[in-house]
Amino acid sequence: MKKFMILAAAAAMVFASCAKTEITSVNKENVHSIGFASYSPRTLSKAGDTYISGNALVTGKQFAVYAWKTANGSFLAAAPGTPNFMNPATVTWQNDTESGQNNTYSPLRYWPAGDEPENLSFVAYYPYGGAGITAPTFTSGVGTYAFAAQNASANMVDFCVADVVNDQVYGNTNAGSSYKNTVKFTFKHQLAKIQFKFKKASDVDANTTIKLVDAKLNNIQTEGNLTATYTPQTSPAVNVIGTTTTTWSDQAIAGTPIVYDVFVNGSNPESGSEIALTTTASTVANGDIFLMVPQTMIAKDGTNPQYIEVTWQVITDGVTTTNTKKLYLDECVTAEGGDTQANIDWAKNNFVTYTITIGPKPIWFTGTVTQWDSEKTGWYDIN
Repeated sequence: MKKFMILAAAAAMVFASCAKTEITSVNKENVHSIGFASYSPRTLSKAGDTYISGNALVTGKQFAVYAWKTANGSFLAAAPGTPNFMNPATVTWQNDTESGQNNTYSPLRYWPAGDEPENLSFVAYYPYGGAGITAPTFTSGVGTYAFAAQNASANMVDFCVADVVNDQVYGNTNAGSSYKNTVKFTFKHQLAKIQFKFKKASDVDANTTIKLVDAKLNNIQTEGNLTATYTPQTSPAVNVIGTTTTTWSDQAIAGTPIVYDVFVNGSNPESGSEIALTTTASTVANGDIFLMVPQTMIAKDGTNPQYIEVTWQVITDGVTTTNTKKLYLDECVTAEGGDTQANIDWAKNNFVTYTITIGPKPIWFTGTVTQWDSEKTGWYDIN
């Protein structure tokens, strides 16, 4: 009679019989938990109520990891299907950029071991549970995400997807580092980072005050689908990181179009506290940056062109005039006072700042004097 007991990740194997007992242990060095770390090639922006000033994720926030288990070097399919190893694991980030051991997740997973261990391939997105991000489906590529921007800039998240880390076994992971059990993700921004600044023209008379009354973004496409695809490295094909590409599609205006309030210096001018502008461009508070679905700017005479509508006051010697103008985003120029079209579209990972200079046209006076009528003469004779 024989009994078999298999411990997690082949940590030990025990064979027992009535006549003889033999114990064979796999070296503990072959049992390694999987850790996660990250690298971002550009400074991240905003995730929910937290603004990131460096290129690390936010402490205490989560990212989701999906993983496939395949035979050695076989993660080559365009659509590998539903992840069969992690689906997902939710990792809580603790600013652990190398070992990954402090970035907790449960249940803890271990690297496959043995003479020919199965390979693991990973993909991740950030932040897990972020507002407007729908968990991916895997009928196409390595994940398709539905996304909808929130109705206020302060609630927007910095939606990032990591490059696939493919065909990994313990030892070839995180090459060049002493942390061979750590999967290191490169997260990339999938949204466009947009902000608006305001200033008054430098030639405005010192006795004149320019106050911003309101600024609103209109006709913005707020919904879309993002699909990540993976292309393997063909030579050599085994255990070499391939290429991950993300593509937006189906961008659209929400069923009920969202009109976005544009905040200035952290305040909404529409609230009744109009903002007096200076010749220095206004600041943009962290919570007032827009993280938007990438989209092409539509010409003014097209269907639903994107524009910002600005209302301002000009106050001189107690006399106030109120003005409103639509500024079409397709018509911005490359420099203040210039006339060369900038042709800026909103692309993923792009950071676009629009500076709006308000300079009312002064009223000048000149004049001419009409000529006298033709001379008429009258005579008197005095004797």
